[in-house]
Amino acid sequence: MKYTLFALSTLLLFLLWGCIPEDRSGEQPFAPTVVTLGATPQANSVVVEGEIQLSPNSLITGCGFTWGNDTLRRQELIAGDIENYFSTVIEDLEPGDYFVAAFATNGVGTSYGDTLVFTIDN
Repeated sequence: MKYTLFALSTLLLFLLWGCIPEDRSGEQPFAPTVVTLGATPQANSVVVEGEIQLSPNSLITGCGFTWGNDTLRRQELIAGDIENYFSTVIEDLEPGDYFVAAFATNGVGTSYGDTLVFTIDN
């Protein structure tokens, strides 16, 4: 009986110790990892898509797209709740070649996805 009680209390101790979550508060946060998923031209507009893949130990505070051409630079912020997947439509574009890159910002900094190039035809 004495050994059974010892064995049960030891087992209980191991079970409780195993359920304590790992303290990660000491880990350093990093800027987010973001990907530019696509740019699909439609007449004089383009549908752009991005995804936040990772934001370790820091909340996302903003995301959107930076876009433009040789003479134009703009930024399109995504309003509302920030989710991992985000998209928007950039309208009223003149014919020509443009670039777009998704970005995301957290408490550490801002990261950009790959730059994609798209063309608006006449």
